[in-house]
Amino acid sequence: MKKRLLPLFLALLLSLSACGSSSGGTANSAAAGDASADNGWAEAAMDAADTAGGADFSAVRRNAKLILNADLSLETQDFEKSAADIEKMTAEAGGYIESSGTYGDTGSRSANYTLRVPQEKFEQFYAQLGENMHVVSRSRSSEDVTEQYTDIETRLATLQTKHERLLSLLEKADKMEDIIALENALADCEYEIDSLTGSKRRYDDLVGFSTFYINLREVQTLTATADGTGFGAQLTQAAKTGARGLADVVRGTILGVVMFWPAVILVIAGTAAGVILHRRRKAKRLAAWNAQMQQTPPPAPPVETPQDNPQEKKE
Repeated sequence: MKKRLLPLFLALLLSLSACGSSSGGTANSAAAGDASADNGWAEAAMDAADTAGGADFSAVRRNAKLILNADLSLETQDFEKSAADIEKMTAEAGGYIESSGTYGDTGSRSANYTLRVPQEKFEQFYAQLGENMHVVSRSRSSEDVTEQYTDIETRLATLQTKHERLLSLLEKADKMEDIIALENALADCEYEIDSLTGSKRRYDDLVGFSTFYINLREVQTLTATADGTGFGAQLTQAAKTGARGLADVVRGTILGVVMFWPAVILVIAGTAAGVILHRRRKAKRLAAWNAQMQQTPPPAPPVETPQDNPQEKKE
């Protein structure tokens, strides 16, 4: 009986490997079929939601493993209030701040947030940000990981069965080489189980909590956004943007002069001193030239001689 343990162990490993491969292939095929069915159902649900006048994808997300992300660029004229509102809305939604940072000086500050919000609150939180903040741009995306998630679950179930059978064989083994081989196989099996469990936990976290990437900027004038897609709306937006740019240039120039007033005063004083010195030197040179002209007598007119008079020569 003891001599047959090693061949039985090898046969068991081969059978488990074959079962794992066939189960993985079956799971992948089933997952692909389920994903196709989910995608078709999802498209029908989206069409129905759009027809009804609103987009509610909560039913779709219950039938698929989706990782939802959103990216928003926001502006505010009251930085402290807006930052507090973002944190308050996140807490009320049952989420948390994964990371945040504030940069710049008062009047031109900016903040970056990475927020995690429960998936069932994604649509509500996304709409709430657009209602309470001035949105410059925003986008959202989703990644379907149903197939990968199903494959991990199937592989974990196979490995758990393999682990139990290896433990059963280890209890019956009494040869050192059999014990060592079984323990090595158990260690490899447990390593794979831990790795897959970590991947599954990561997917659970990404699917359960959606991610919002938010950039909040403090401005004096909010960026004009087009009310439509027509030429008139674009022309109006361009005019508003140009006016805002001119105002920003004037404001920046004034703030720069006020900020660097000592340097401005030095430049003005230096320029004035240079002009005064140049005028004084010019006046001195002009006075010296006038004095020289007064001291030097004018040259006498030339005196005509008989040799120089042609008429006298003829006579």
